Amino acid sequence: MDVMTSQSNDTEYQFPIPSRATKASIWAFAEKQRQSVGLTNGFELPKLVARNKGEISYIGLLDDDQTDAIVVEPDGAFRIRLSSHTGALRDNFTIAHELGHRLLHWPLVKKQHPGSGMRATRRVEEGNPDLVRCEWEANWFASAFLMPKEEFKIAYEDGVAESTFGVTPSAVAVRAKTLGLDA
Repeated sequence: MDVMTSQSNDTEYQFPIPSRATKASIWAFAEKQRQSVGLTNGFELPKLVARNKGEISYIGLLDDDQTDAIVVEPDGAFRIRLSSHTGALRDNFTIAHELGHRLLHWPLVKKQHPGSGMRATRRVEEGNPDLVRCEWEANWFASAFLMPKEEFKIAYEDGVAESTFGVTPSAVAVRAKTLGLDA
């Protein structure tokens, strides 16, 4: 089923709808968004979220649901939930990933399901190709939003990509591989 109903109110929360854009066009969109908001590194993301009707909360250590997620309300306000088990560098990528859902998938949900919200989690059923696609798209967005191609190439060659962009070594390795830099 493609609808979730909140326990606290009667708002229906839809799953994300994939944009079906190419990886290259999502990368270009992400870099354009980065430039338009003046982002220079992942550590600036909490302020960016707050400036755009968003909030970040951390999942309690003993909470039953440890799934990081984004919940977008019908008015566009959103909450990003982060695991209490991760560090700042991992959180930066997660925040950028969730912003990818907000920018790529929420407009489609809003158009197709007026009055509904959207909820995206990082754990999706592998048998649902649309949700798997949304996760890929959000990852593509996050990588380019945090590590734009030309700036990344320079920082990577200088060995300072992690500290320059505020990301984990694994995020750097994946970005380098997708850009063909991991010789």
